Amino acid sequence: MVVTLALLVLCCQCLQHVIALKNGLGLVPPMGWNTWCTQGLCGLDRCNDKEVREIADTMTTNGMKELGYEYINMDDCWADKRDDNGNIVADPKRFPDFEATIRYVNEKGFKFGVYTDAGIYTCSTGTRLHRIPGSYGHYEQDAKTYASWNVEYVKMDWCNTKLNGTDLDPHVQYAQMSVALNATGKPIFFNSCEWGKDSPWEWMRTYANSWRSGPDHSDHWASTRDIIEHNIGLGKYAGPGGWNDLDFLMTGGQGCGIFFNEPGKHCPGMTDTEYKTEFIMWCIMASPLLVATDIRNMTDVMKATLLNKELIAVNQDKLGVGGDKVGNWNCSGNASLCQLWAKPLVNGTFAIAVYNKDDNEAHNITFDFGLLPGMTGKKAQVRNLYTHEEYASPMASITAPVEPHGTEVFKLTPITTDNTSA
Repeated sequence: MVVTLALLVLCCQCLQHVIALKNGLGLVPPMGWNTWCTQGLCGLDRCNDKEVREIADTMTTNGMKELGYEYINMDDCWADKRDDNGNIVADPKRFPDFEATIRYVNEKGFKFGVYTDAGIYTCSTGTRLHRIPGSYGHYEQDAKTYASWNVEYVKMDWCNTKLNGTDLDPHVQYAQMSVALNATGKPIFFNSCEWGKDSPWEWMRTYANSWRSGPDHSDHWASTRDIIEHNIGLGKYAGPGGWNDLDFLMTGGQGCGIFFNEPGKHCPGMTDTEYKTEFIMWCIMASPLLVATDIRNMTDVMKATLLNKELIAVNQDKLGVGGDKVGNWNCSGNASLCQLWAKPLVNGTFAIAVYNKDDNEAHNITFDFGLLPGMTGKKAQVRNLYTHEEYASPMASITAPVEPHGTEVFKLTPITTDNTSA
């Protein structure tokens, strides 16, 4: 029964992905690091050659590369202008030889990514001394430039897209860049970032390998909570070739060293409990895992989450199903405070999460495995994926104490024999 469910889910995914972008990429969610919140507060990290090289060096030695973090991506921080021929040019002060930076990253075994915008200027224009050009009117030219540099990931934002009083159509603009990237003949992962305004999960997989399914993720609990809520019901749209992107991981806290003259200093906006919830839920929902904080200074919670092999395996599971909420547990008379989430995995197994949204109280949350398809009346072997604890006896349900804003996560292996006594 459980094996049949897994096969059914896989077949449904295959049917859904007939219209997926055909570049052979994104069979599992991408993993990597992204500039934006490392040396300074989010948006104030003026990335540079030294930072990027140090990140590449660190990722080869701190376990991230071994665990599958393969992309090193620039956000809205690298470009400067267009030259007389209209070619995009990196900021010469921070990247004296941008192609040499890319080569260094590649030689370390990582793929390099860049940021652009669908409009005439990028989102950071207005916070800089000059306007940073977007790709509008240059999609084909920029795609060829990126391919010639060996760029393997492109994020395209959605700012400054009103021309002569008329809004551009994201369906048209993302399609044009998608065609331009594919025309280079080089497989380039394409990430759409129009903040979920036009329900991209319903149509973007034709053009992109991942799409932002909601607003920017900030380093504070209200942002994390709201993004989790926003993505309820979207799991069915995720799968091989196309993924709901919950935005960057803020695990460990954004950088603030430039204000304190302390390189590598974190100024966390969330608690360790909240960062734990962030990472678990990003894994359950099969979101890209792109870390935007300073991995050169790994705090304890960063090590416990970002380097958690078992949680990463849930995110990278080859069945390719996005997890979703499957029910609620009534906490203190409020049926929406405590949530039950699940993600089918290969071999008929499941990852489940019990999530406490309550701001003040801890709750004992029960997950009855009968909520899962094929599990009515069945028991399962249970493993805590965060503590790596294996429970001795098979269970039909599990009750976990969960602190405010906390999440506990387990793997269920259904018992298929008659010997299921607890």
